[in-house]
Amino acid sequence: MEQLDLFAAAEETPVPATFAARPKPLRAVAVPPTPRPAPAPRPVGAEEAPDGLFTDPRPDLPSVQSPIPAPRRIAPLLIGNPRDAGQRLGEAVAETWHASNWGGYRIDIPVSIVAALAMFPIKGHTEDVTRIISTSTDWQLLQGYREIYAHTWSRRPDLGARMAPLMGWLTEEGVEEKAYAVRRVTDRALRYGILQLTGHPDPYYRADTDVMSWTITSLRSPGAKQGLGEYHTTPELCDVMARMLCTEPPEKGQRFHEPAGGTGGMFRSLAQHLREMNLDPADYVWGLNELDPLAAAGAAVNAIVWGLGPNVVIACGDTLAQGDLQEQARRERTALFEERDELLGRLAVAEAVQQAMQLADRLIGAKGV
Repeated sequence: MEQLDLFAAAEETPVPATFAARPKPLRAVAVPPTPRPAPAPRPVGAEEAPDGLFTDPRPDLPSVQSPIPAPRRIAPLLIGNPRDAGQRLGEAVAETWHASNWGGYRIDIPVSIVAALAMFPIKGHTEDVTRIISTSTDWQLLQGYREIYAHTWSRRPDLGARMAPLMGWLTEEGVEEKAYAVRRVTDRALRYGILQLTGHPDPYYRADTDVMSWTITSLRSPGAKQGLGEYHTTPELCDVMARMLCTEPPEKGQRFHEPAGGTGGMFRSLAQHLREMNLDPADYVWGLNELDPLAAAGAAVNAIVWGLGPNVVIACGDTLAQGDLQEQARRERTALFEERDELLGRLAVAEAVQQAMQLADRLIGAKGV
Protein backbone atom coordinates (compact mmCIF):
# COMPACT_ATOMS: atom_id res chain seq x y z
CA MET A 1 0.00 0.00 0.00
CA GLU A 2 2.86 2.36 0.73
CA GLN A 3 4.13 2.05 -2.83
CA LEU A 4 0.74 2.93 -4.31
CA ASP A 5 0.46 5.98 -2.03
CA LEU A 6 3.71 7.30 -3.42
CA PHE A 7 1.95 8.03 -6.70
CA ALA A 8 -0.41 10.46 -5.01
CA ALA A 9 2.10 13.28 -5.56
CA ALA A 10 2.80 12.27 -9.16
CA GLU A 11 -0.36 13.62 -10.79
CA GLU A 12 -0.08 14.69 -14.42
CA THR A 13 0.23 18.39 -15.16
CA PRO A 14 -3.35 19.77 -15.53
CA VAL A 15 -4.38 20.29 -19.12
CA PRO A 16 -7.45 22.31 -20.21
CA ALA A 17 -10.46 20.17 -21.11
CA THR A 18 -10.63 21.74 -24.56
CA PHE A 19 -7.70 21.56 -26.92
CA ALA A 20 -7.70 24.18 -29.65
CA ALA A 21 -6.22 23.45 -33.03
CA ARG A 22 -2.62 24.37 -33.11
CA PRO A 23 0.48 23.58 -35.15
CA LYS A 24 2.68 20.92 -33.67
CA PRO A 25 6.20 22.16 -32.98
CA LEU A 26 9.12 20.07 -34.12
CA ARG A 27 10.56 18.51 -31.01
CA ALA A 28 14.32 18.13 -31.34
CA VAL A 29 16.69 16.95 -28.68
CA ALA A 30 20.34 17.81 -29.02
CA VAL A 31 22.61 14.80 -29.17
CA PRO A 32 25.44 15.06 -26.63
CA PRO A 33 28.85 13.42 -27.06
CA THR A 34 29.03 9.65 -27.26
CA PRO A 35 28.08 8.22 -23.84
CA ARG A 36 30.41 6.05 -21.86
CA PRO A 37 29.91 2.28 -22.13
CA ALA A 38 27.38 0.96 -19.64
CA PRO A 39 28.78 -1.10 -16.77
CA ALA A 40 28.08 -4.81 -16.60
CA PRO A 41 24.63 -5.59 -15.14
CA ARG A 42 24.56 -6.14 -11.40
CA PRO A 43 23.07 -9.36 -10.05
CA VAL A 44 19.73 -8.83 -8.37
CA GLY A 45 19.49 -10.04 -4.79
CA ALA A 46 16.61 -10.20 -2.33
CA GLU A 47 18.51 -7.94 0.05
CA GLU A 48 17.99 -5.08 -2.44
CA ALA A 49 14.21 -5.36 -2.17
CA PRO A 50 13.46 -2.11 -0.28
CA ASP A 51 14.33 0.13 -3.26
CA GLY A 52 12.04 1.02 -6.16
CA LEU A 53 11.83 3.80 -8.72
CA PHE A 54 9.32 5.62 -6.55
CA THR A 55 10.72 4.82 -3.10
CA ASP A 56 11.18 7.73 -0.68
CA PRO A 57 13.15 9.94 -0.62
CA ARG A 58 12.15 10.83 -4.18
CA PRO A 59 14.21 13.41 -6.11
CA ASP A 60 12.57 16.77 -6.73
CA LEU A 61 11.45 17.23 -10.32
CA PRO A 62 13.03 18.96 -12.05
CA SER A 63 16.18 18.27 -10.04
CA VAL A 64 19.04 20.71 -10.41
CA GLN A 65 20.40 21.16 -6.88
CA SER A 66 21.05 17.46 -6.19
CA PRO A 67 21.59 15.62 -9.46
CA ILE A 68 21.72 11.82 -9.33
CA PRO A 69 25.14 10.36 -10.20
CA ALA A 70 24.90 8.83 -13.66
CA PRO A 71 26.93 5.65 -14.21
CA ARG A 72 25.20 5.44 -17.61
CA ARG A 73 23.64 8.23 -19.62
CA ILE A 74 20.96 7.91 -22.27
CA ALA A 75 21.16 10.48 -25.06
CA PRO A 76 17.86 10.43 -26.99
CA LEU A 77 18.10 10.69 -30.75
CA LEU A 78 16.52 13.53 -32.69
CA ILE A 79 12.77 12.84 -32.81
CA GLY A 80 11.70 14.73 -35.95
CA ASN A 81 8.44 13.36 -37.36
CA PRO A 82 6.75 11.49 -34.46
CA ARG A 83 5.35 8.79 -36.75
CA ASP A 84 8.74 8.03 -38.24
CA ALA A 85 10.18 8.09 -34.72
CA GLY A 86 7.51 5.63 -33.54
CA GLN A 87 8.43 3.22 -36.32
CA ARG A 88 12.15 3.52 -35.57
CA LEU A 89 11.42 2.92 -31.88
CA GLY A 90 9.47 -0.28 -32.57
CA GLU A 91 12.15 -1.60 -34.92
CA ALA A 92 14.96 -0.76 -32.48
CA VAL A 93 13.18 -2.49 -29.57
CA ALA A 94 12.56 -5.58 -31.72
CA GLU A 95 16.18 -5.70 -32.90
CA THR A 96 17.49 -5.38 -29.33
CA TRP A 97 15.15 -8.03 -27.96
CA HIS A 98 15.86 -10.54 -30.72
CA ALA A 99 19.60 -9.99 -30.21
CA SER A 100 19.35 -10.74 -26.50
CA ASN A 101 19.56 -14.21 -25.00
CA TRP A 102 15.77 -14.47 -25.18
CA GLY A 103 15.69 -14.21 -28.98
CA GLY A 104 12.21 -14.05 -30.50
CA TYR A 105 10.67 -15.77 -27.50
CA ARG A 106 8.26 -13.97 -25.13
CA ILE A 107 7.56 -10.79 -27.07
CA ASP A 108 5.15 -9.80 -24.28
CA ILE A 109 8.18 -8.65 -22.24
CA PRO A 110 9.52 -5.94 -24.59
CA VAL A 111 5.95 -4.83 -25.36
CA SER A 112 5.36 -4.56 -21.60
CA ILE A 113 8.49 -2.42 -21.16
CA VAL A 114 7.46 0.04 -23.88
CA ALA A 115 3.92 0.18 -22.43
CA ALA A 116 5.15 0.89 -18.90
CA LEU A 117 7.50 3.65 -20.07
CA ALA A 118 4.66 5.20 -22.09
CA MET A 119 2.40 5.19 -19.00
CA PHE A 120 5.05 6.59 -16.63
CA PRO A 121 2.85 8.84 -14.44
CA ILE A 122 5.22 11.84 -14.25
CA LYS A 123 4.74 13.93 -17.38
CA GLY A 124 6.63 17.01 -18.51
CA HIS A 125 10.00 16.12 -16.94
CA THR A 126 11.50 13.92 -19.63
CA GLU A 127 15.18 14.51 -18.85
CA ASP A 128 14.76 13.88 -15.12
CA VAL A 129 12.68 10.74 -15.65
CA THR A 130 15.20 9.45 -18.18
CA ARG A 131 18.01 9.95 -15.66
CA ILE A 132 16.06 8.27 -12.84
CA ILE A 133 15.32 5.19 -14.94
CA SER A 134 18.71 4.89 -16.62
CA THR A 135 20.61 5.13 -13.31
CA SER A 136 18.42 2.69 -11.38
CA THR A 137 19.66 -0.72 -10.25
CA ASP A 138 18.27 -3.85 -11.84
CA TRP A 139 16.04 -4.41 -8.82
CA GLN A 140 14.76 -0.83 -8.89
CA LEU A 141 14.00 -1.15 -12.58
CA LEU A 142 11.92 -4.32 -12.19
CA GLN A 143 10.20 -2.96 -9.10
CA GLY A 144 9.48 0.31 -10.90
CA TYR A 145 7.69 -1.54 -13.71
CA ARG A 146 5.59 -3.39 -11.13
CA GLU A 147 4.67 -0.08 -9.50
CA ILE A 148 3.64 1.51 -12.81
CA TYR A 149 1.18 -1.32 -13.50
CA ALA A 150 -0.06 -1.29 -9.90
CA HIS A 151 -0.64 2.45 -10.17
CA THR A 152 -2.54 1.95 -13.44
CA TRP A 153 -4.73 -0.77 -11.92
CA SER A 154 -5.54 1.34 -8.86
CA ARG A 155 -6.86 4.13 -11.09
CA ARG A 156 -8.33 2.18 -13.99
CA PRO A 157 -8.95 -1.44 -12.97
CA ASP A 158 -10.93 -2.07 -16.16
CA LEU A 159 -8.00 -1.14 -18.41
CA GLY A 160 -5.51 -2.62 -15.93
CA ALA A 161 -7.24 -6.01 -16.19
CA ARG A 162 -7.03 -5.84 -19.96
CA MET A 163 -3.26 -5.32 -19.59
CA ALA A 164 -2.85 -8.70 -17.87
CA PRO A 165 -0.82 -10.13 -20.83
CA LEU A 166 1.76 -7.39 -20.19
CA MET A 167 2.10 -7.90 -16.44
CA GLY A 168 2.47 -11.66 -16.02
CA TRP A 169 6.24 -11.83 -16.49
CA LEU A 170 6.83 -9.42 -13.58
CA THR A 171 5.37 -11.92 -11.10
CA GLU A 172 7.08 -15.03 -12.47
CA GLU A 173 9.76 -16.97 -10.64
CA GLY A 174 13.26 -16.18 -11.86
CA VAL A 175 12.32 -12.78 -13.27
CA GLU A 176 15.72 -11.53 -12.10
CA GLU A 177 17.35 -13.70 -14.76
CA LYS A 178 15.74 -11.50 -17.40
CA ALA A 179 17.13 -8.28 -15.89
CA TYR A 180 19.96 -7.92 -18.41
CA ALA A 181 17.64 -8.21 -21.44
CA VAL A 182 15.12 -5.90 -19.74
CA ARG A 183 17.85 -3.33 -19.14
CA ARG A 184 18.96 -3.44 -22.77
CA VAL A 185 15.43 -2.98 -24.09
CA THR A 186 14.77 -0.17 -21.58
CA ASP A 187 17.91 1.72 -22.56
CA ARG A 188 17.12 1.24 -26.25
CA ALA A 189 13.57 2.54 -25.85
CA LEU A 190 14.85 5.60 -23.95
CA ARG A 191 17.51 6.17 -26.59
CA TYR A 192 14.87 6.12 -29.34
CA GLY A 193 12.68 8.66 -27.59
CA ILE A 194 9.85 6.78 -25.89
CA LEU A 195 9.54 9.52 -23.26
CA GLN A 196 9.74 12.30 -25.85
CA LEU A 197 6.84 10.66 -27.70
CA THR A 198 4.67 9.91 -24.66
CA GLY A 199 5.90 12.22 -21.87
CA HIS A 200 4.23 15.50 -22.80
CA PRO A 201 1.63 16.78 -20.28
CA ASP A 202 -0.82 17.50 -23.14
CA PRO A 203 -2.37 14.29 -24.57
CA TYR A 204 -2.65 16.01 -27.96
CA TYR A 205 1.11 15.57 -28.35
CA ARG A 206 1.19 12.14 -26.69
CA ALA A 207 -1.20 10.95 -29.43
CA ASP A 208 1.11 11.96 -32.28
CA THR A 209 1.94 8.30 -32.87
CA ASP A 210 0.92 4.77 -31.84
CA VAL A 211 4.06 3.37 -30.21
CA MET A 212 2.23 0.19 -29.17
CA SER A 213 1.28 -0.69 -32.75
CA TRP A 214 4.81 -0.13 -34.06
CA THR A 215 6.30 -2.18 -31.23
CA ILE A 216 3.95 -5.15 -31.55
CA THR A 217 4.09 -5.35 -35.35
CA SER A 218 7.90 -5.03 -35.32
CA LEU A 219 8.23 -7.90 -32.83
CA ARG A 220 5.79 -10.27 -34.56
CA SER A 221 7.17 -12.75 -37.04
CA PRO A 222 5.64 -12.71 -40.55
CA GLY A 223 4.04 -16.10 -39.86
CA ALA A 224 2.44 -14.85 -36.65
CA LYS A 225 1.04 -11.79 -38.43
CA GLN A 226 -0.42 -13.93 -41.18
CA GLY A 227 -1.90 -16.40 -38.70
CA LEU A 228 -3.58 -13.66 -36.70
CA GLY A 229 -4.57 -11.65 -39.77
CA GLU A 230 -2.92 -8.72 -38.01
CA TYR A 231 -2.30 -5.83 -40.37
CA HIS A 232 -2.70 -2.50 -38.62
CA THR A 233 -4.17 0.34 -40.69
CA THR A 234 -1.63 3.03 -41.57
CA PRO A 235 -2.04 6.27 -39.54
CA GLU A 236 -2.41 8.37 -42.70
CA LEU A 237 -5.40 6.30 -43.83
CA CYS A 238 -6.89 6.49 -40.32
CA ASP A 239 -6.56 10.29 -40.40
CA VAL A 240 -8.41 10.49 -43.73
CA MET A 241 -11.18 8.16 -42.52
CA ALA A 242 -11.65 10.14 -39.30
CA ARG A 243 -12.15 13.38 -41.22
CA MET A 244 -14.52 11.75 -43.69
CA LEU A 245 -16.68 10.10 -41.03
CA CYS A 246 -16.77 13.06 -38.64
CA THR A 247 -17.43 16.21 -40.65
CA GLU A 248 -19.50 17.95 -37.95
CA PRO A 249 -18.84 18.21 -34.20
CA PRO A 250 -20.64 15.24 -32.59
CA GLU A 251 -22.84 15.69 -29.53
CA LYS A 252 -21.31 14.96 -26.14
CA GLY A 253 -21.90 11.39 -25.03
CA GLN A 254 -21.91 9.97 -28.55
CA ARG A 255 -20.51 6.44 -28.76
CA PHE A 256 -17.77 5.39 -31.17
CA HIS A 257 -17.30 1.68 -31.83
CA GLU A 258 -14.44 -0.16 -33.53
CA PRO A 259 -15.21 -3.91 -34.08
CA ALA A 260 -11.64 -4.88 -35.06
CA GLY A 261 -9.63 -2.16 -33.41
CA GLY A 262 -6.11 -3.53 -33.04
CA THR A 263 -4.23 -1.15 -30.73
CA GLY A 264 -6.74 1.65 -31.42
CA GLY A 265 -5.18 3.48 -34.36
CA MET A 266 -8.57 4.64 -35.66
CA PHE A 267 -9.45 6.01 -32.22
CA ARG A 268 -6.16 7.92 -32.15
CA SER A 269 -6.99 9.72 -35.39
CA LEU A 270 -10.56 10.44 -34.30
CA ALA A 271 -9.45 11.77 -30.89
CA GLN A 272 -6.97 14.12 -32.58
CA HIS A 273 -9.66 15.26 -35.03
CA LEU A 274 -12.01 16.01 -32.12
CA ARG A 275 -9.34 18.07 -30.40
CA GLU A 276 -8.75 20.03 -33.58
CA MET A 277 -12.48 20.88 -33.48
CA ASN A 278 -12.03 22.20 -29.91
CA LEU A 279 -13.67 19.11 -28.40
CA ASP A 280 -12.48 16.83 -25.58
CA PRO A 281 -12.36 13.07 -26.34
CA ALA A 282 -13.18 12.39 -22.65
CA ASP A 283 -16.72 13.64 -23.34
CA TYR A 284 -17.44 10.64 -25.59
CA VAL A 285 -17.83 6.87 -25.23
CA TRP A 286 -15.28 4.58 -26.85
CA GLY A 287 -15.88 0.87 -27.47
CA LEU A 288 -13.27 -1.38 -29.09
CA ASN A 289 -13.20 -5.12 -29.85
CA GLU A 290 -9.98 -7.03 -30.61
CA LEU A 291 -9.27 -10.74 -31.05
CA ASP A 292 -5.58 -10.73 -30.03
CA PRO A 293 -5.02 -10.26 -26.25
CA LEU A 294 -1.65 -8.52 -26.75
CA ALA A 295 -3.11 -5.98 -29.19
CA ALA A 296 -6.10 -5.43 -26.86
CA ALA A 297 -3.64 -4.77 -24.03
CA GLY A 298 -1.88 -2.24 -26.28
CA ALA A 299 -5.23 -0.52 -26.92
CA ALA A 300 -5.77 -0.26 -23.14
CA VAL A 301 -2.35 1.36 -22.75
CA ASN A 302 -3.08 3.78 -25.57
CA ALA A 303 -6.43 4.76 -24.07
CA ILE A 304 -4.51 6.08 -21.05
CA VAL A 305 -1.59 7.62 -22.96
CA TRP A 306 -3.90 9.36 -25.46
CA GLY A 307 -6.26 10.67 -22.76
CA LEU A 308 -9.47 9.12 -24.13
CA GLY A 309 -11.13 9.61 -20.75
CA PRO A 310 -13.15 7.45 -18.36
CA ASN A 311 -15.67 6.04 -20.86
CA VAL A 312 -13.52 3.45 -22.61
CA VAL A 313 -14.57 -0.20 -22.91
CA ILE A 314 -12.13 -2.65 -24.53
CA ALA A 315 -13.35 -6.18 -25.22
CA CYS A 316 -11.14 -9.09 -26.23
CA GLY A 317 -12.48 -12.13 -28.04
CA ASP A 318 -14.24 -13.43 -31.14
CA THR A 319 -17.45 -11.46 -31.66
CA LEU A 320 -18.83 -14.02 -34.13
CA ALA A 321 -18.40 -16.88 -31.65
CA GLN A 322 -19.06 -15.08 -28.35
CA GLY A 323 -21.83 -12.62 -29.18
CA ASP A 324 -22.00 -9.09 -27.80
CA LEU A 325 -18.54 -8.70 -26.32
CA GLN A 326 -19.09 -5.03 -25.52
CA GLU A 327 -22.00 -5.82 -23.19
CA GLN A 328 -19.93 -8.51 -21.47
CA ALA A 329 -17.01 -6.08 -21.14
CA ARG A 330 -19.28 -3.42 -19.61
CA ARG A 331 -20.48 -5.88 -16.95
CA GLU A 332 -16.89 -6.91 -16.23
CA ARG A 333 -15.93 -3.24 -15.99
CA THR A 334 -18.54 -2.57 -13.30
CA ALA A 335 -17.45 -5.64 -11.34
CA LEU A 336 -13.77 -4.65 -11.56
CA PHE A 337 -14.39 -1.17 -10.16
CA GLU A 338 -16.42 -2.66 -7.30
CA GLU A 339 -13.66 -5.18 -6.58
CA ARG A 340 -11.03 -2.41 -6.65
CA ASP A 341 -13.02 -0.24 -4.26
CA GLU A 342 -13.56 -3.14 -1.85
CA LEU A 343 -9.88 -4.11 -1.87
CA LEU A 344 -8.65 -0.55 -1.38
CA GLY A 345 -11.21 -0.12 1.40
CA ARG A 346 -9.84 -3.18 3.19
CA LEU A 347 -6.29 -1.94 2.78
CA ALA A 348 -7.27 1.46 4.17
CA VAL A 349 -8.89 -0.18 7.20
CA ALA A 350 -5.84 -2.37 7.75
CA GLU A 351 -3.55 0.65 7.55
CA ALA A 352 -5.75 2.60 9.98
CA VAL A 353 -5.71 -0.33 12.44
CA GLN A 354 -1.92 -0.55 12.17
CA GLN A 355 -1.57 3.19 12.84
CA ALA A 356 -3.95 2.94 15.81
CA MET A 357 -1.90 0.07 17.27
CA GLN A 358 1.31 2.07 16.85
CA LEU A 359 -0.32 5.04 18.61
CA ALA A 360 -1.53 2.78 21.43
CA ASP A 361 1.98 1.34 21.82
CA ARG A 362 3.42 4.85 22.12
CA LEU A 363 0.79 5.86 24.70
CA ILE A 364 1.33 2.70 26.75
CA GLY A 365 5.08 3.18 26.57
CA ALA A 366 4.75 6.81 27.68
CA LYS A 367 2.61 5.85 30.70
CA GLY A 368 5.06 3.14 31.71
CA VAL A 369 7.97 5.58 31.87
